[in-house]
Amino acid sequence: MDALDTTERVIQYCIRHDLIDGVELDIEKLIERNEFLTLKKTTLPDGIDAYIKETKPNHFEIGVNSKHSRTRQRFSMAHEFAHYQLHRENLNGLAEGERILHRSDERNHLEYQANSFAAAILMPEDHFREEVRRTQGDVSEISKRFGVSPLALRYRAKNLGLKGHGV
Repeated sequence: MDALDTTERVIQYCIRHDLIDGVELDIEKLIERNEFLTLKKTTLPDGIDAYIKETKPNHFEIGVNSKHSRTRQRFSMAHEFAHYQLHRENLNGLAEGERILHRSDERNHLEYQANSFAAAILMPEDHFREEVRRTQGDVSEISKRFGVSPLALRYRAKNLGLKGHGV
């Protein structure tokens, strides 16, 4: 579980452990399989999507806003899982509670990394490109298949250079 520090390793782990249904990765089960992580769905203050915090040495809690849609919760879980995998040693330096998809141009490097990692595990490039081709870029159908919001899907398409292919 500690070796899941690249998106490729996460995806291969999920394939080996049947955590992908069609093309949708079961991010909840992925988190639950890690003995050092606890997932908590809870009501969070307005403007807060999720958090990750160390609850005891080497054990972390990922909290997700239960008021949010399923797709937003999934992305928030993946984002916080990314922080765990990539930034575990620096988590105490992160603000507790955050907005995951920043709507401004202001970019924090760690947040950008976590967003990119989350998007890549929820929408792996090969599967994503195939779904775009298969559906002729139908945003609604693709977002349902991956269990993500149309906004997250459009960001992923843009980052993969697929803007203008229907998505």
